Amino acid sequence: MVDNLTAKTYDLRIVSHINDSFVKARPRYFKFRCPNCYLISNRMGGDNEAFMTIEIRRGFYDDCRIYGSIRKWYHGALSEKDLRWEEFIEAIDILEQILELPEKELYKFTLSKIEVGLGAKIPYDSTYVKTQIVGFKRSSYKIGDFEGYRKFATKNQDRIAKIYDKKTEIRKKIGLIKSIEEEQFIERTKELNIFRPEFTVQKGKANVRKDIGIETIGDIVAHYPRLLAYFLRQIKHWQFKDDSDIEFNPTKGSVKEFSDYLLSVAINYLGAVGVRDVISQLAPDYQSDARRKVKKLTVGSGSDNQLKKDVIRALQIQSVDLFRRKVL
Repeated sequence: MVDNLTAKTYDLRIVSHINDSFVKARPRYFKFRCPNCYLISNRMGGDNEAFMTIEIRRGFYDDCRIYGSIRKWYHGALSEKDLRWEEFIEAIDILEQILELPEKELYKFTLSKIEVGLGAKIPYDSTYVKTQIVGFKRSSYKIGDFEGYRKFATKNQDRIAKIYDKKTEIRKKIGLIKSIEEEQFIERTKELNIFRPEFTVQKGKANVRKDIGIETIGDIVAHYPRLLAYFLRQIKHWQFKDDSDIEFNPTKGSVKEFSDYLLSVAINYLGAVGVRDVISQLAPDYQSDARRKVKKLTVGSGSDNQLKKDVIRALQIQSVDLFRRKVL
């Protein structure tokens, strides 16, 4: 469930230990990235190598930040597996051992960013499902389309929602194969109908605490189900197309019926959030009139959409696996 995270400490003992007693004394463990910034390899071969980054920042208060995809660092860069509760604990333990920190010292690091994601096989084509998601319930989120994923984000990017279509992502990779290992990964996964939503809360521990109710890495260990609860709340905020097959059935044969039909198609395509965004671009004097015009043409959120129900159900079923113990 946990993917990317950023955690930091202001404890001078720990900052000094990592910077002076460890990083500088044992450079072979790290890949230099930039001044005061080092990469910790997961020591997996080939394209499965992934890194967590350590950054020492100097200022009024010195701090040490650790950030990166803990999921890819643990499972490998090419893995589509999600991080189970016990696997997250194990990943943190390994990091502590590499950094030669006391047991559970990383638990005290505070979170300023956390990304929660889950991949699931769904009973629909994942590429099609992505095209049916047209908005996010909270009006502060704006939509953006990118190859392989659709993104909704607030203006200052402190909250982000992404929907990955793994089939498109893999197709994109086919022309960029770097090694035999990656080619084997593509062959193994290109038929998988994986649909992956991710939600990010960032830019400060206050945001993380407000949305998820956790503050430290230790809180993730102790309260992993809170991440799932947050995830399940967020997926319900998607807006699916209410009717993907609107038909033009005039009863009077008037031009008004035609213009209403075109407006319905636009509403259906943009979703409620998109319509509000378009109206907000009008001059203030005309915004209320525009709202009255569309009010009778329901701008719904797709709450009764069967596709949405089926996708959410598939994700709920998949989430149970996060709390099972690994089979040896």
